[in-house]
This record gives sequence, structure tokens and C-alpha cells, in this order.
Amino acid sequence: MGLADLVGMGCGLLAALFVASGIPKIKRPFELAITLVRFGVASRVRPALGRLLGAVEVAVGLAVALSPALLPASAAALLLLVAFTAVIVRSLAVGQNVECACFGTGERTSWVTVVRNLVLIGVALSVAVAPAVPTMDQRISGLLIGTVVTCGYLLISTLAVVKPFSIQLDGQGR
Repeated sequence: MGLADLVGMGCGLLAALFVASGIPKIKRPFELAITLVRFGVASRVRPALGRLLGAVEVAVGLAVALSPALLPASAAALLLLVAFTAVIVRSLAVGQNVECACFGTGERTSWVTVVRNLVLIGVALSVAVAPAVPTMDQRISGLLIGTVVTCGYLLISTLAVVKPFSIQLDGQGR
């Protein structure tokens, strides 16, 4: 496995995550619009802003997957990730626990969200500065791997929110 293969996997992971994150925002922009107010980014609920941000995420994901020039696409991904992370860190620093609307799963922000984003920032930075440009075959392979990783992450984060296997004890301890 060469450097171009690893860059292809990075492209695939970023592409899958951005598309998976953007689509729920386009479909349900009101949730993100409320979140932006809670984060202090917007002063009032603007669903059009939520839809626009979702469209930007999808566009960045597609650009990372398909663009022959990786630097602009990966720089856009890096910029979005840094901005999202800064807003989350600021929120956590003042004690807020906000539903982030990151993937439409009801996930609440935490320091785990920050760590996840820092890993993704590292991936985006690595793709941006990589001297090797993956072929389309390497990007497709990376996209398949990225999609599997993204689906796994979404499954785990959804299960953490929904908690389908939790046991409720009644007042009798049963």
C-alpha cells in the first residue's frame, strides 16, 4: 500500500463524512438552524442557512472525492472542520451541551466530538499536503472504505442516542 492509496482513503473518508453530514441538513434545515442559534452563531432561526450549510458540506465532500486538484477541496474541508471545532470548543468551554445536528442523529456535543473533529482535521491536512495524488481507482477504493467507516460511526452514534438495549428498572428494582 503506497502513499497515494492512503491519500485515497483520506479522500474517501472525508467525502463520505461530509456527504453523510450534509444531507440531513438539507432535508431538515430547521434542526441545524436551531443549533446555530444555540451555539451563538446566528441570532435567529434561519432554515435557509441550515440548508445552505448542508449543501456546502455535500459540495465539499463531492469535491474531495472527485476533484483532480486536491488542495482546494481538502483546504475547504479543513476550513469547515476547524470552524465547526472552534464553535464546539467555545460552547463546551462555557458549559453548554448542545445537540450538534452533526449527522442528524441527535448527538450532543462533548469533548469526544472535539477529538473526532481533530482526527478529521488531521486527515484533511494530510490530504492537503500530500505529494501523491490518488488515481480515480484509489479514490473509489478510498470512498468504499470511507463509506464503511462512516456507516459504522453513524450506527454507533445513533445507538448511543437511541439506546435500544438499555434496561429500564421499575421503582421496585426489577
